[in-house]
Amino acid sequence: MQHPDPGPGASPLRGRRVLLTRAEHQIAPAAELLRARGAEPVPFPTIALRAPPDPGRVERAVRELGGYDLVVLTSKNGVDWLWREIERHGHDARAFGRALVAAIGPATAAALERHGVQAGIVAAEFVAEQLARDILDKLGERARGARALLARALVAREVLPQTLRQAGIAVDVVPVYQTVMASKERAAELRAMFEQGSIDAVLLTASSTAEGLCALLGEDAPQLLAATIVASIGPVTTATAERLGVRVDLTGARHTIEGLIQALEEHVVASRREPAPAGTLARSKR
Repeated sequence: MQHPDPGPGASPLRGRRVLLTRAEHQIAPAAELLRARGAEPVPFPTIALRAPPDPGRVERAVRELGGYDLVVLTSKNGVDWLWREIERHGHDARAFGRALVAAIGPATAAALERHGVQAGIVAAEFVAEQLARDILDKLGERARGARALLARALVAREVLPQTLRQAGIAVDVVPVYQTVMASKERAAELRAMFEQGSIDAVLLTASSTAEGLCALLGEDAPQLLAATIVASIGPVTTATAERLGVRVDLTGARHTIEGLIQALEEHVVASRREPAPAGTLARSKR
């Protein structure tokens, strides 16, 4: 797609069509940020969130919440789904007792604050490795023998619980929700958008969105995405996309939606300094 120069002071994303792949209930904030820059958000959820397969484990965790030394939340979704059970039991923030609460980043911490819970640890970098380091630095010698609840998605990386267990922490990993792939009813519509070249950029906000996008596009997903800027929110998501054969053009330095959109703007500006293939946005050299 060819786009006119947005003019001085305008966002480089003006007039660009940007595919949003998050779960439906999470799309609105990113869409607002893109519209504010003159871009056209194209909502297309590639995943959906569901209750975990064993809700009894969540119920037990909530009953025992005040008995943990540490409660770890690794996403805003984890907070939201855990809180459903807390409220179902008629509890509030006091259910955490004296537990130290750890959050993987500011969005997760903000979700906790909305429920009256102050995170005592917020990871300096929004990845599991950093959160584990921050927790162990905070606990020090108190880590050995501590009891922790890790409330997360059903499928997630194991580096966090493994690192904590190696330090002597007893970790209960409790899935409070699960991610499922979106229905394939609209797969043909999605393929058509890429075949027609009507998408300028794709935002991948989690490994699951990369997997969901490729599942909908089919085996030739890497080829269909080849003429589109693929923007990843962080290194874990980038690694997943590349494992699926997808070329990733940029990875946000700040692993938030705001950081990802800013990185996309910077990428488009930088790409203007390079000769662009006809009919496509330029991609940065790798």
